[in-house]
Amino acid sequence: MKHIKLSFLHPPRDLECALEDTILTTLLAQQVPIRHACDNGVCGICLTRLLTGEIDYGTKTPRGLTTKEQAEGYFLPCIATCQTDISIAQPKVKLR
Repeated sequence: MKHIKLSFLHPPRDLECALEDTILTTLLAQQVPIRHACDNGVCGICLTRLLTGEIDYGTKTPRGLTTKEQAEGYFLPCIATCQTDISIAQPKVKLR
């Protein structure tokens, strides 16, 4: 198990994430609000900033992530798994 730190919530929370689960799957299972649509790295709706730690996309390609967004530390939780404990910012696309 890896941990996901959610410092944008009040109070902040730490979630346990199974190695095989995507970060999006873990967030949704714990009722953390995040928009998502394609679940395969194409649309970019789940765009979130990685503050600390390492993620992995495995064999998938984050097509919904621009070079600029990647350079700014953003990632796509729908296809990413935790390689280490991570800390994330509030998802870029806010819920309505």
